[in-house]
Amino acid sequence: MRNKQNKKHPTAKSDVATSVLEQNAHFVRENASAAAQNIDCAQCEHLQTTSTQIEQKSDSAFACEISEKDERFEKQSAAQSTRCQQNEQPQIENHGENAASDCETSAKGEQPFASKSAKSKKTQKQNAKMARKQRKQELKTERASKRTLPQLDEKTLLANKLSALARQQKDIKNWFKLDNAALMYPLVARKESISVFRLAVQLAEPVQPVVLQLAVNDVIARFPSICGCVKNGFFWPYIDRPVVPVVAKEQTKVPGRPMPVDSRRSQIRVNYFQNQIAVEFFHSATDGTGGLTFLNSLLRCYFARLGIDCEKRNCLDHRDTPTVAEFRDNFANIAVTKNPPPCPAVVKSKKLRGTPLKNKKYVTVKGICSASELHALAKMHNATVTEFLCAVQLLALNHLCQVTGNKDERPIRVLVPVNLRKRYNVETIRNFSSYIFFQYNGQTELDEVLADITKQRDEQLTDDYFRGMVSFNYNSGNNPLLKIVPLAVKRLVLKAIVMGRGDGIVNCSTFSNLGKVDAPKEFAQNVLRYEFTLGKPAKNTNNFTAATFGDVCVIAVTNAFLERDCERFFFSTLANMGLHLALESDVWGNEE
Repeated sequence: MRNKQNKKHPTAKSDVATSVLEQNAHFVRENASAAAQNIDCAQCEHLQTTSTQIEQKSDSAFACEISEKDERFEKQSAAQSTRCQQNEQPQIENHGENAASDCETSAKGEQPFASKSAKSKKTQKQNAKMARKQRKQELKTERASKRTLPQLDEKTLLANKLSALARQQKDIKNWFKLDNAALMYPLVARKESISVFRLAVQLAEPVQPVVLQLAVNDVIARFPSICGCVKNGFFWPYIDRPVVPVVAKEQTKVPGRPMPVDSRRSQIRVNYFQNQIAVEFFHSATDGTGGLTFLNSLLRCYFARLGIDCEKRNCLDHRDTPTVAEFRDNFANIAVTKNPPPCPAVVKSKKLRGTPLKNKKYVTVKGICSASELHALAKMHNATVTEFLCAVQLLALNHLCQVTGNKDERPIRVLVPVNLRKRYNVETIRNFSSYIFFQYNGQTELDEVLADITKQRDEQLTDDYFRGMVSFNYNSGNNPLLKIVPLAVKRLVLKAIVMGRGDGIVNCSTFSNLGKVDAPKEFAQNVLRYEFTLGKPAKNTNNFTAATFGDVCVIAVTNAFLERDCERFFFSTLANMGLHLALESDVWGNEE
């Protein structure tokens, strides 16, 4: 009963605790005498010492120490019992049984202390469990941090912001037919077309990309025929709204690189780099004059958002509604359907030879000079700026053929685009231009070449010449039999036509002069210069361009050959005549 009471009431009175201690001491003495027969002297002395210490201690604090001694003795008894079983000694087994029964009694007596030890172990297990849980959470957080995306740099964040702004652009509601000149470009284009030209301005201050993107959003809906994409119908391609918005991007790829022709992207690209804003056009969108109107309108919106109001001169207000006259195909007005003038005969040109640059690279060399000096130099030779520069170009091409050992007997021919708007009093932002040719006939002096060029110009700049050329193209595209033919068959027919009259066949070089740029007067304080360049040259050709703004003229030469003899001869000839030039050159890889 006393043991039960101790079990139920761990906090018993001191007399009960004293009785328990006496019983434990008696138990130890009995066990010590019972095991004396088989244990060594050292163990006996240890048990006697333990018994003496237990008798001397009677307070409750000694109970813990007694419990530890009992546990140690229990282990020793178990080991002795195992040895006794192996030696087959029944006497020792009896003592072992007695010791085990006594240990059970002792365990009942020390139940209060065992409960404290159990609580301590339970607390340790809980602490260990909490530590494991905390460590598991730390490992989970560490793994999550490793999976976290890296911090985006400023350029990436800016590009994402511009893309988000571009998605706010207004949709182009109507679709448009391609004009007669524009039909050829998408039909003969491959996956990527080289029929690209580039207009750029150098500003006095660095470009603000966000403001530029907002300006692009303003003008997109004002120029639906330029900003739309080219889609293929069953019979003819047409212009529709693009799926991918026009985003102003930093210039990190090749300027004027071939442009993808598909039903998702716009026909233009808008780029910026430091102080420069540039727009690249696929030629089915517009020609140089229409592209200049678009660029001026874009700049006007850009400056307006910066707080600079500009007059509406050679640009369109983005708030106005597009008019029908802006989209009219004016080639139909000058084409002659019955008994048209004869189309000029096709004369194939010499092909330039040289070492192509690796990886389809090409070089653009720009010569920056005073427009007034260049104009005065041309006047000294009784020529316009275009004729004067074309004469120097023909001599430079001839020098290149001599250096490279080109033995092609065909003549050197340069294609020169002509703006038909002034000639036929037409205002349009679509394609409305034609071209003439200047041919080199073996002269060695500049004045002789100029005299020959002047004669060729007078023969070609006639109404019959342009009507004959336009009528040939217009009547070919509007042939009743060709109209009902599916687009896939038309593509094959028109490609065959272009193969006999295309770029690189009837000319070995091009010279396109944008002329003196007409822009709002407020641009003079904010724009340093305009640049006009053609895209990647066709095979075995090079490109020359010029543009003038204020008193700054920029002449650009694009070449895909390793040899620099043509550019060197061209600019050296101008410099030797007294024209002050500053040259810029860059090399671009044709990588997407």
